[in-house]
Amino acid sequence: MRKYWKLITANLLALCLGAYLALYGFSLPGKTNIDPNQIEGLFWPYQKQLTQFGLTDHNGHPFNLESLSSQWNLVFFGYTYCPDICPVTMTMLREASELYQQQSPEEFKDLRVTFVSVDGERDQTQHLASYIRFYNESWLAASGDKASVDSLTKQLGVPYEIEPHEPGDKSYLVSHSGTLFLLSPEGKLVSTIQPPHDVSEVVDRLIKIREFFKQNS
Repeated sequence: MRKYWKLITANLLALCLGAYLALYGFSLPGKTNIDPNQIEGLFWPYQKQLTQFGLTDHNGHPFNLESLSSQWNLVFFGYTYCPDICPVTMTMLREASELYQQQSPEEFKDLRVTFVSVDGERDQTQHLASYIRFYNESWLAASGDKASVDSLTKQLGVPYEIEPHEPGDKSYLVSHSGTLFLLSPEGKLVSTIQPPHDVSEVVDRLIKIREFFKQNS
């Protein structure tokens, strides 16, 4: 009788072990590895390493490769006089940033939204400061002349086109996209997030990317 119960117990343990391995493999519950192929827009295993670039931020300080080193940056390229894409995207980013700070673990809160104006002719430092502070006091804005702007946009493949205009004309338009660029503290292009943007989806993807890089660091 005792042998009979030992056999039943052994079979039950084997079934439980089989079910566990089927669900989790050899990982502990809650430690399931994230599949990078399931993260849209993620560059893995290779990310483009940026080289030096030079712009000026809204406080009048240099914004360059070293400026990325202290945190992750979610970068959006546009211009302050934009009538459509920029206000929509910046409002979305404000909502996404608030939600991200609420939902992300403490170690992932080092994410800064950075706005880069491709229209340095109109978007001077003081004007940039007023613009970015309207959305969030902790965000950063930067710009510069065309050569300075292109020192970054060409590395990331950011398309934009400034409408031909006469000197002094302030009513021209600039064509650009709503793509977001996620840069790591090492100055690497980790991911792009294409429009249209949904606040929850953007936040979920950012957290998933951070979790993935934590697992693979």
